[in-house]
Amino acid sequence: MAPKKKKPFDEKLARLDALASAEPPASAAPELSRLLADPNAYLVGEAARLVARLELRGLVPDLVAAFERLLAAPSTDDRGCHAKRKVLEALVTLEADVWDTYRKGLRYVQMEMTVPPAVDTAGLVRGVSAHALVRTNFPRAALEVAPLLFDDMPEARLAAAEALRDTCEVICAALLHTRVVVGDPEPDVVGACYRGMLALEPRHYLPIVAEALEAGVEAAALALGESRLPEALLVLREALSRVGPAMEKSVLLGVALLRSDEALTYLTDLLADAPEGRAIAVIQALSLHRHDTRLASRVGEIVSARQSRKLARAFAERFGPNEG
Repeated sequence: MAPKKKKPFDEKLARLDALASAEPPASAAPELSRLLADPNAYLVGEAARLVARLELRGLVPDLVAAFERLLAAPSTDDRGCHAKRKVLEALVTLEADVWDTYRKGLRYVQMEMTVPPAVDTAGLVRGVSAHALVRTNFPRAALEVAPLLFDDMPEARLAAAEALRDTCEVICAALLHTRVVVGDPEPDVVGACYRGMLALEPRHYLPIVAEALEAGVEAAALALGESRLPEALLVLREALSRVGPAMEKSVLLGVALLRSDEALTYLTDLLADAPEGRAIAVIQALSLHRHDTRLASRVGEIVSARQSRKLARAFAERFGPNEG
């Protein structure tokens, strides 16, 4: 019996696999150009990913043409916008200054009906486009991206907050503060806004984020830690003296996220004396640094000295068995 003939789709996938190791990489450009024009969106996305990996900047016009075609195609051709995202990500990786393309992506909406109601699946397309405008230094990036803070899709709002932070423009801190004042149901979006505010204008916004922490906003604790601001340690320490069990873990994790020697010393000192419940939460926070052998050894010594089965179990779960 004759072997089954490969289908064209399978043959093209096989070629993509082969092209991944092309030497020199530029020799793959002609075939990848053809694949970027393929009617199958999945193949276009995989070709775009490979173009970025091989750093074939000469194919930027082909990527732009592929994106334009995908925008004009029916939503059923690229469900979930997977190919569009891969094409945009390839353009960003290649640092392509194709601002008109990114601006189109920033405004693109794709409604898909799986089960009613229809869902917009292009939130990440808009988000990647926002990052792209900022990373390629579009002169009016903040003006283009700011409205996305009020997008219906949380992934788009999150990307907008991160992109506005990356502009390094102080005025963008006020835009992020506006999103916080209005409120957002997604903690990740709120956290990204707080991180941006602290990165862009720490002196002005540290007291405001501290107030949010006092009000019990978990995202504020994590943002303070991720800010790496030395002043944030005092804010978090004071909060720890007042918060209840629901916020305790977040505040301790915030301290660990500061990553400073002073912050880690504070946590190890706390571990030595805190009641078992809080001490377990300290171990969980410190496990963020479990690959730091010196710190792990110090934590293990403290746990051994306390002679608590509960603490020993928590340490083993988070750091591995205590050999001390």
